[in-house]
Amino acid sequence: MPLSSFRPGCPLCGPKLSAFCMLISVWGVIFLGILGLFFYLNATTLFPDILLPEKEAHTKFERGEIVARFTEKATQCWIAAGLYLITLVAVFWQNKWNTQSVF
Repeated sequence: MPLSSFRPGCPLCGPKLSAFCMLISVWGVIFLGILGLFFYLNATTLFPDILLPEKEAHTKFERGEIVARFTEKATQCWIAAGLYLITLVAVFWQNKWNTQSVF
């Protein structure tokens, strides 16, 4: 095999799998980015999703503690969205590698 026909890199997944993973990654970035935004804005409908320590039924939570938990969840969503973005870049590279002609 002549060196002029050598292409750097290797295929990790085929064209169909890379297209599917690209679609899922785009959806993950969008969904987790928006979910993180809603956690950051302290959306009340997401209150059951924050983990608060078990306290007595009559004890009230301080606002600062609740806001800190919402912010923590927002950060976690944005980190997950960033990981999906990294996956999107890797799968996009694989898709480009699969669509290049050999000749």
